[in-house]
Amino acid sequence: MKLVSPASLHVSRVYFTEFDRVTYSQVAWSSADVEAIRLNLERKLKLLALTKGQVVIAASHLLESELAHEVLLSHPKLFSKGIVVPALRSEFSGFEDFLDAKLSEGKEAALYESAERREAARMLDEQVALATTWNVGETAGRFKERLIAEIGDERSLLRSCLREAGVIVPATLAAQIGAVPSLSRQDVYNLAKNTGDKALWQVLCEYADFVYYLSGAVAVSSEGVLPQENLMDFSLSDLAGGRTHLSETEVFFKIFVDLVKAGTHSLFPTDLLDSLSMDDVLDLHSVAVEERFVTKYNMIQQKVKDGLTIHDPERLVLLMEELEQFEQELHTAYDTAISAELPAYSKARKGEQAAKFLNSTGSLFVPAWGMVTGLRDMIVSGLELAGLGEIAQAVGDRINSKLKAFYSLLDSGSMDGKPILVGFVRQLQERYTRAVLGHS
Repeated sequence: MKLVSPASLHVSRVYFTEFDRVTYSQVAWSSADVEAIRLNLERKLKLLALTKGQVVIAASHLLESELAHEVLLSHPKLFSKGIVVPALRSEFSGFEDFLDAKLSEGKEAALYESAERREAARMLDEQVALATTWNVGETAGRFKERLIAEIGDERSLLRSCLREAGVIVPATLAAQIGAVPSLSRQDVYNLAKNTGDKALWQVLCEYADFVYYLSGAVAVSSEGVLPQENLMDFSLSDLAGGRTHLSETEVFFKIFVDLVKAGTHSLFPTDLLDSLSMDDVLDLHSVAVEERFVTKYNMIQQKVKDGLTIHDPERLVLLMEELEQFEQELHTAYDTAISAELPAYSKARKGEQAAKFLNSTGSLFVPAWGMVTGLRDMIVSGLELAGLGEIAQAVGDRINSKLKAFYSLLDSGSMDGKPILVGFVRQLQERYTRAVLGHS
C-alpha cells in the first residue's frame, strides 16, 4: 500500500460518506429496508466509479460498517486498482495498525472486536493500492468553527433550513457549542436535544452530520462540486421547502444523459447501474479515465461552479437559489459541449456504419457462416475465397482504420469537438447490451 497526500490523487475525486454507521444507527431498519439501502449504495458507487477519477472513503467507515463489508469488501479490485482510496489518519501506517489503536482506546472498541473486522483490515492492508492521509485535529477544529459560523450567519444554509422549520435559534447555542473541547457530533446531538425543540434537534443533527462530512472532505482535498448531495444522503432542499434536490445521479441521468439522448436520437437504459456488474464498472472506469470522459465531465461542472456568485466564503456550500442557478447553467454548459461533439460523433458513426456495410457485403462470399467468426474475418475471408486477396487486404486495413478511429476517440491534443462525452455514453449502451445478452 502506498500512502500519498491528497494532492497526489486524481483531480476529479469525491469523498463518499454513506457507509458511516452513525447515519444508519439512528433508525431500526427492517431487512427489506437494509436491502434497499444496500442496492442504493451499490448504484451510487457504480455511478461515481464511472464519473469520478477516485472515490475517497474514511478508513473507519470501511471497518465499522456492515454495509461496507457487504458492498465493498467483496470487490477487492476496487482497492487494488486505486478506484476506492481509503482515508487513513496520519498517525497510522495501515489498517491493522488502525484497528489495534481503536481496540486499545476502549471508547468504541466494541465496533472493532469481531473476527470479521480483523479479516477486513488484513484484506485492506493486502489489497489497497493507494491510501491518503488526513489529520484528525485539523478536522475536529474545522467542524467546530464551521458549525458556529453557520449558526451565526443569517444567510447560511443552516439558518435558512431552521427558518423553514419555524425554529428560533437559542441565543446561547453557539456559545454552548464553542465551550465544548474537541467537539463531536454526539455533543451537538446532546445540546440540540437539551433545547427541547424537536424541529431544532432534527435539523441541527442532520446539519452537524453534513458539516462533519464536509470537514472530512476538506481534510483530504476532495470536496465535491455539489457537496451537500455527494457527501451524504441528506436532502437539504426538502428541509428548505420541498424542492427537488440536485444530486450526482440527477446531474448524470436527468441533465447529461437526457441531452445526449436528444442530440443522438438514441435510447438509454434506465436500469444501467443495476445491470452492470462491478467488473463491468471496473473496465468502464479505465475507459472513462483514459479517454478523458472523467476530466471533461467534471471540468464542465467545475467551470460552471467557478462562474457562480456564492455566499459561502469557502465556496463549498450552495444556497437554494445558488443550486437552482447551478442546475440551469449546468444544463446549458452540457448542452453546448454535447452539441459541439455531435459533428465528430456523426462522422465517426458514418465511418463505423460504412465498415459494417462492407463487412456484411463481404460476408456474402463466405460459403459457410459457421466457419468464420468476427466481422472483419468475414469480409476478408470472403474476398480471399473469391480470389481477391489484394482487395481483401486493402479492405481489411480500411475497416480496421475506421473502427480504430471511432473507438479511439481522443488524441493527445485538445478535447474540443472530440466526441468524448457522447462516445462514452455509447460505450455504456454497448456494455449494457452485452451484459443483458450475457456476452462478454
